[in-house]
Formats: sequence, structure tokens, C-alpha cells
Amino acid sequence: MYGVLVWPPEALEVFLAGLQAQLGVRGFGRPHLNLRQPFEWAYGEEALRRALKGILRGHAPFRLRLGGWGSFPGVIYLKASGGSAFRRLHRALEPLAPPLKEIEGPSYLPHFTLALDVPPERMDELLSSLPPPPLGSFTVREVALVEDSGEDLKELARFALAD
Repeated sequence: MYGVLVWPPEALEVFLAGLQAQLGVRGFGRPHLNLRQPFEWAYGEEALRRALKGILRGHAPFRLRLGGWGSFPGVIYLKASGGSAFRRLHRALEPLAPPLKEIEGPSYLPHFTLALDVPPERMDELLSSLPPPPLGSFTVREVALVEDSGEDLKELARFALAD
């Protein structure tokens, strides 16, 4: 299974990893923001790199604003918003391969997952204890292609967004 994502800047990654350790929770792999849902690819890694490079051509760096904390059932996340530049990139990546689950499309909510498998009885306690992130926004200048190794995300390549 493959993913296309954004790694956070070091200050945000250290902040999120520190919160995970402090609260005894975890996300999947290093903190990251999925630019599209994980997917299967049957045509070889080099073909995937070429396809992704072609899709990313013409997408400029953009500002990603960080919001407050939110939740889905069992999940706590940090909200993120990249405006029209993010939405355009997200839409361009959707046809790359069929999604494994139908969570894409206009209802997709960009976010950094802090915690997975949170029991309902801990959700309110955890959400109310979370501090604001150390930065309000950052510029996304590159995109990573990763493979799900079963226990973590293995980075295969990085692609710079064109200025």
C-alpha cells in the first residue's frame, strides 16, 4: 500500500510526537498529513514515481494553516487547511489509483493524526487537555511518496513542488 503525504516541519513533528508519548497514544507512523487516501499500485514503483511526478508538475508550494483539535470516532487530530492550492492538489491526486476506502472527495478533511483507537471514555479528557500547536502555519514545499511496511511508513521518494 502506498501513500502521498506531507511531513510536518521539525518543530511540529517534535510537538506531536511529544504529545503522543506524554498521553500514551499513537497515530500511524511518524506524524504526517495524507494528501490522498492510501492506495494499491500494481504497475511497479518506477511507474508510480513517474505518474506522481507528472501529476505534481505545475503545483506550486502553498501555505498550510493549522487549526484546533478535532475528532472522529476513535481518532484525535490536528486540523489543517491549505485553501484552494491544497484542494487542487488533492483533486489532482485522487485519480492516481482507486482508494482503499471511500473517504476521499469533497468531504475530505486535511489533518495530522495524533491518536488512533481512542476509547470513547477517554476522548473528552484528551481533547480538553491538548495545547495549541507551536506554529500556526507552514509552507508545503515538497511531497513524499511512502509505502506502508505494515508497522511504519517507509519513504520512497520526495518531490519538490515547483515555484
